[in-house]
Amino acid sequence: MTGRRFGPWVLPLLMLAVLMALLMMLILYPARSQRRPELLEMSVIFREADGSAWATARQGMEQAAADLNVELRFLYPAQSDSAQEQGQLLRREVESGASAILLFPADRETLAEEVRGAASKAALVTLETNLEGVAGYVGVDNAALGEALGRAALNGVPRGETVLLVLAASERSGVGDRLAAAEALLRSEGREILYFTGTADALAETLSREKVQAVIAFEASSLERAAEAAGRLEDPPLLYGAGSTAAITAGLEQGRITSILAQNAFSTGYLAVESAARLARRETAEILDPLPFFTVRRENMYDPEYQKLLFPVTW
Repeated sequence: MTGRRFGPWVLPLLMLAVLMALLMMLILYPARSQRRPELLEMSVIFREADGSAWATARQGMEQAAADLNVELRFLYPAQSDSAQEQGQLLRREVESGASAILLFPADRETLAEEVRGAASKAALVTLETNLEGVAGYVGVDNAALGEALGRAALNGVPRGETVLLVLAASERSGVGDRLAAAEALLRSEGREILYFTGTADALAETLSREKVQAVIAFEASSLERAAEAAGRLEDPPLLYGAGSTAAITAGLEQGRITSILAQNAFSTGYLAVESAARLARRETAEILDPLPFFTVRRENMYDPEYQKLLFPVTW
């Protein structure tokens, strides 16, 4: 009795079955190199006492931490914009063994010594303000953002008229860089400048007394206070600013804010954690370009490309 003969297609079919089995094994039993990395402890030091202005960025940080096996420790100074307290927190976290630190610096000069010490012992990445000697910065080009705010005000304020600038807590910060760039542009274009620092009540009183055509606030907390003040006036000035909190979105929707420059805060937080984790694990860290920012007005705030900036959801 002669044996059965198989057609020429049998061998390729068997080879395909073997390849499929190997592929399933790789899916079900991933290589050892694909296992989650060792847990990394990372401290986040804010410059504001409550951190509400960066709530969306915190969501991005938490998402990155979950993806990259990072344990986050969020730290807030007792007093907003206290560089001295930030320095103490920075030193304490390094001494406690934090492998990576994210920092929102309040003042470059005051923090310089503590930053140099921390950067030599931990992976240090800054947000909002870039610092000399720090390997990583995740944020916008602050001078470009300030100039864009100044240029927006030029459109609504005739030559010779007055723009009020809400002062930053420190001129030696990213927020201070924004203010300096806006001021230089406005002065070069023949606009008068007033300065203000204080509460919403004090700002409302100042605006009711002074002849001001526009107000510029250079970070979220100041913009929130300015919008609150504008809401108390019958004929408020134009209001421009940076930031995209829930209160700012409400002010834009209600017409109390003329326009804002917003960045993707969720993405900013995610990229900051990712950059610091790569540095701490001695992986090749991508050098990030300045992050983009976008002009949002009441008329376009519900356009799809801007909704994710104003109404963020977790990725």
